[in-house]
Amino acid sequence: MNHHLSVTKHRIFAVALCAIGIQISHAETVTSMKQALEKVKQYQGQSEVSQQRQQISELQIKNKSLWKNPSVSISQEGFASDQERQLSFSINQPIDILGERKLNKKIAQLAGQQNELQQQLWNAQSELIVKFTWSQLALAEVEQQIYAAQLQVSQNNLDSAKKRYQAGSIALVDYERAQIEALENQRLFQQASLDLQVAEHRLSNLWGENEADIQINKSIKPWPEQSQMTVENYIASGWLEKLYGLNTIQAKQNIEQLKIKGRANPNLNIGMTSTKNPNDKTDNALMLGVEIPLNIFNRQQYSIPMAQQHQLLLTKQQQRELKQQLLDIANALQQLKGLGTQFSSVSRQLDLAEKVQQRTLTGFQMGKLSITDVQQASLQLQSIRMGQLNVLRQAWQTALSAEALSLGTSYEQVSSSDAYTQLNKTAVEQANRLINLGAE
Repeated sequence: MNHHLSVTKHRIFAVALCAIGIQISHAETVTSMKQALEKVKQYQGQSEVSQQRQQISELQIKNKSLWKNPSVSISQEGFASDQERQLSFSINQPIDILGERKLNKKIAQLAGQQNELQQQLWNAQSELIVKFTWSQLALAEVEQQIYAAQLQVSQNNLDSAKKRYQAGSIALVDYERAQIEALENQRLFQQASLDLQVAEHRLSNLWGENEADIQINKSIKPWPEQSQMTVENYIASGWLEKLYGLNTIQAKQNIEQLKIKGRANPNLNIGMTSTKNPNDKTDNALMLGVEIPLNIFNRQQYSIPMAQQHQLLLTKQQQRELKQQLLDIANALQQLKGLGTQFSSVSRQLDLAEKVQQRTLTGFQMGKLSITDVQQASLQLQSIRMGQLNVLRQAWQTALSAEALSLGTSYEQVSSSDAYTQLNKTAVEQANRLINLGAE
């Protein structure tokens, strides 16, 4: 009975995993960010999303090109046989003499151009999210290497302290201090290993896997070397600038649309009236008329000035945003250059600190230096290693901030835990706006 329950539980758990779409596999080894990006694109269905948005745009253009539907009116007066009966039939068709249909088509075409630029930005922001997640994994890998090296240093210190304690040349308290140092570095290494696992899972989750075989080149420090070129390419593409320009044109089209609504657009009436008297004599008459709305009270006399003020405000705001973005990007790239100089300086310090620590340990083994001297040298080495890691982290944050600014987003949005979920929501919202174009 217990065996049956155990098997049932395993089956239920397997079904639950399939239901929520979690894939636990060790398929192919991911060795580069480019490879990770391709897996994310395939899993997230970026090509399908792009095609669907393009189809929506094309259908909306066709939709806005349609004529308005006519209305049919049928009425009869007199129903008794001794009464004159009159049957009327008419068709009412709005006449587009003001160019409303043509303007609506232009608005839909402009929305299609906006959709293309938004899709380009969406793809680039998606890549940036993957790059951020990959950078966090690379930094976690560096941190684990640092604590692994520091653990080895403390273990060497402990082995040397143990030999001297057994030889009676140092006190028990000195040996215990070396033990404490080794245990603390072991704890830090374990925490760094856990952080590395979390970073690996967060990256593999982007392509729908709970675990993945990810191997990063450990021989070099991951410096964001391509960020400046990437930012320059994004700026040269002019996606944001073009999108802002289209936003201004859209505001002007909205004003034109309000002007058309403020003017009287006539309707053409065509009909026939059939009159039958009690003597069964029938008279038919053709009816032709025009219905003209009287825009007496609401001529959009307030809506048009409001839209014009909105257009001016939008134009100035977008100009300020573009200028500020360029200034912030220039500052970030300058800061990144300075961090590169710091990184080189810290690297030289690290080489020297490793030599000092090794010489101090040798002096301790020979009985010339104390355990305190060894621990101070070890702490200095660890401090410089962590300083190098902090510079590396700051460099990645600065580089990704510059890339985010060039795409009209921010580092905070890219680095949030639900960044990709929010990005997908943005794509759906943009598609909804395209579908509901002009519905308001």
